[in-house]
Amino acid sequence: MTPAVFQSTTLAVCACIAVFLVLRALARKKANALPLPPGPRGLPLLGNLFDIPRKAAWKTFAEWGNAYGDVVHLNVLGRSIILLNSAEATSDLLEGRFGKYSDRPYFPLMEMVGHQWNFGFMPYGKQWRALRRLFSSKYGTTQGLRMFYDSHRVTMSKLLLSTLRDPDAFTEHLRLRSGQLIIDVTYGIMIESVEDPLLKCAERVMDTTSVALSPPMWLMNPSAIMQFIPKWLGGSAVSLQLQRWRADLEELRNGAFSICKERLKKGTARLSYSASLLQELAPAEGSEEEGMIRDTAALAYGAAFETTIISGEVFLLAITLYPEVQLRAQEEIDRVVGSHRLPDFADRERLPYVTAVMKEVLRWHPPAPTGIPHLLNEDDSYKGYHIPRGSIVMGNVWAITHDPVKYPDPFAFKPERYLKEDGTFDCVTNDPSRYVFGFGRRICPGKALAEDSTWLTVAQFLAVFSVSLPEGCPPPKVEFVSGAISRPVPFKCQIRPRSAAAAQLIDCADSSSPRNDAILSAPAIQMEAEEGPQASIMHTSADECNRIRYW
Repeated sequence: MTPAVFQSTTLAVCACIAVFLVLRALARKKANALPLPPGPRGLPLLGNLFDIPRKAAWKTFAEWGNAYGDVVHLNVLGRSIILLNSAEATSDLLEGRFGKYSDRPYFPLMEMVGHQWNFGFMPYGKQWRALRRLFSSKYGTTQGLRMFYDSHRVTMSKLLLSTLRDPDAFTEHLRLRSGQLIIDVTYGIMIESVEDPLLKCAERVMDTTSVALSPPMWLMNPSAIMQFIPKWLGGSAVSLQLQRWRADLEELRNGAFSICKERLKKGTARLSYSASLLQELAPAEGSEEEGMIRDTAALAYGAAFETTIISGEVFLLAITLYPEVQLRAQEEIDRVVGSHRLPDFADRERLPYVTAVMKEVLRWHPPAPTGIPHLLNEDDSYKGYHIPRGSIVMGNVWAITHDPVKYPDPFAFKPERYLKEDGTFDCVTNDPSRYVFGFGRRICPGKALAEDSTWLTVAQFLAVFSVSLPEGCPPPKVEFVSGAISRPVPFKCQIRPRSAAAAQLIDCADSSSPRNDAILSAPAIQMEAEEGPQASIMHTSADECNRIRYW
């Protein structure tokens, strides 16, 4: 073929392709004659790139919702982003049309670090369903959740004792308790220090994940050029950092799981998510089934750590600012449980106000206020607007939980909003858990475990401690750190035991709490025992501490 003929052929092919693209664009435009949802006006080519807020994005998104409606459209470098600022919109789309809205966007840095195994970010499909089903077999059933009750009790006893001894370091104690709980229920390993390598690894991975999930990383995709930065511009440092992140993730994925496997072989493994599934399914070494157990365990290990800490910090901030909430909850605990023992899971139905406090903690400031983005996998229309395929769809959790129609006076901390007129807990009307843990098929499968942990923290902490402002200190500001995961800005408060008897009760509870030392080779735990009272009457005299038992 001569150069002239080749050139003519190439031009003809290009012309055909151009005509095809134009015709397809016209056809799609005709088929999608509906307008896009309204939103802030953007710049040519760049769109709303510079409108994306760097701080408190949830508030800006909510303001746009007030200005343009509960469905807002943004254009960032040619890509559509849809913001859903109401419970109605998230319910209609993310739940009602889950087949279209259950995918995840491409998170470039997450892939570079090695998160392909993480079903929290997988596309919606067969593999995702299989992993979620396995995860939910323990974390999503009543029997499975009861299996972890002793871990909740043991780690909570440690938190109370540490707080009694050093109340000024409560955040550090909370950090340790969160790590102890999730590592124990996932692998049967009880860590004893915030410097434990298993805990430090989880913290590093969560820091990386927070960066990878930030809007600049998945909107502008700077990671695409990170691999090609010359050494003289810092390319070596970038490459080294990526290697460290990948190593941390592999350690999180395999380290604790290997310990659990080895203990199971030796007959010393304690009850946990991983050990129970390894025993029940008996997968072959290195098999796909074993990999599924390992990967779902790693997801729980990495994801639940930070959010549990945040809920505890939000709770402490709330009762510091709202002492009347603290007093009312303590009155209920004293009346129902008494002062001779700590509240436990069997008391939950009889402590509606305490449960309402837990729910209000989740609503007042959700740990992930903008949620994790969804991806629309086909063209859709809603309320007279066109939503194009490939749109990133974000449910603004914070906007929903601060909707003044659903939650009057939304910036105030009011647990009574979840109580009926007769004082019983209203588990149907405006339960924030419907929004705080995600939407549709992508709702967090560890939701119930997180609520159990937060409830026990609220109930047992208020049973024995009182919180107040330090003398001469002004009330702390209600401020939160910006990011995909958001926690309160550090603040000051004073934590004291409610009485000498309360302090002694903490000592007794720690010395007698169950150690969750059930070895899996032993007979199965009697789960039905959890339906009865969780603790015998606790005497506060030190010589009777050994008589206290949970059963």
